[in-house]
Amino acid sequence: MLKPAFAILCAAGFAQGQTPAKAVETLQALLDEVHQLRQSIDGMTVASQRVQIALHAMQLQDGAVARSSQRLNAARSRCQGLEIGRQHTLADLQRLEQAVATGTMAAAEAAVVKQQLADLRTRMESQTVETQSCQVTESEALAQFRTDQAKLQELQNRIARLDKALEELGTRK
Repeated sequence: MLKPAFAILCAAGFAQGQTPAKAVETLQALLDEVHQLRQSIDGMTVASQRVQIALHAMQLQDGAVARSSQRLNAARSRCQGLEIGRQHTLADLQRLEQAVATGTMAAAEAAVVKQQLADLRTRMESQTVETQSCQVTESEALAQFRTDQAKLQELQNRIARLDKALEELGTRK
């Protein structure tokens, strides 16, 4: 703020040795330059503030992406565990059905195996429902993760545009 005022005072002193028309032109040129500098400073200040706001928003969104990524990974892990358990139950069920189909068991043993088959079928149905529910949760987590990533990308693009605008303001003369 003091530099432009100093420049004006120096110019006014310099202008005293000039003709009145040249002094007015010189003073007007200096005032125009000061005005342009002020506009540039104001523009850079506003752009810098916007960059700071965008950076803060990006940090918040980065945290949201990290949280949604953790939820997605947890859902995937849970679904994989449920699917592995369901596959084991299915393998046990098929093994026992094969054993019953061969017909080589005693009647008492066959009754026990049939009860085990009924229990395994019930467990299989329960595991299938739980696995499907988990897959829905995983799909929702994936959708949220993608939404959060898109928002983060949008903020990064915004910061890049603001950076370019600041660069252009800085190179303008």
